[in-house]
Amino acid sequence: MKLKNGLLLFFLFVECAFFKVDSKCVKGCDLALASYYVMPLVELPTIKNYMQSKIVTNSSDVLNSYNKVLVTNHGNIFSYFRINIPFPCECIGGEFLGHVFEYTTKKGDTYDLIANNYYVSLTSVELLKKFNSYDPNHIPAKAKVNVTVNCSCGNSQISKDYGLFVTYPLRSTDSLEKIANESKLDEGLIQNFNPDVNFSRGSGIVFIPGR
Repeated sequence: MKLKNGLLLFFLFVECAFFKVDSKCVKGCDLALASYYVMPLVELPTIKNYMQSKIVTNSSDVLNSYNKVLVTNHGNIFSYFRINIPFPCECIGGEFLGHVFEYTTKKGDTYDLIANNYYVSLTSVELLKKFNSYDPNHIPAKAKVNVTVNCSCGNSQISKDYGLFVTYPLRSTDSLEKIANESKLDEGLIQNFNPDVNFSRGSGIVFIPGR
């Protein structure tokens, strides 16, 4: 009996060792930044409402800590201008790093409108479809939509000097050289954190070291 029990434990150990599926993430990090591209006629309170989290609230002035140009709570802010918005970077389902914002729909909203206009390509239509069950052709008004934005906690094998990363949606005017100049970072460092990414493709997300 002892021999049988010993063999059973041995095979259970072997099964766990060889067939265990590792999670793609275990934990997140306290903070990430979203590079929000401000479109014309969009006011700061509206943006803060879209990007609301435990870090950013409608009454919060925390944005000034993460932007070189002072961001106020009143009136319009610069159009065609990026502002950094802090948000929690969490491990979602053991699969990837991100944060789920909640958006309340209006009549006529579509996944494309939510992803590319309200959230200025910080998320995608594919992610909205994955994390919501609404018919893409008929999203009801006043529905709660889960808006998933990816983030990064860095990679210590590339550099241990950076712990805060910017989720940066690429636009048609972007290039690796331009982003490196604006962020005052080495092009090679940025590319290493985003292997095989073409920074001139005009779409998609990259992660830029913040500090």
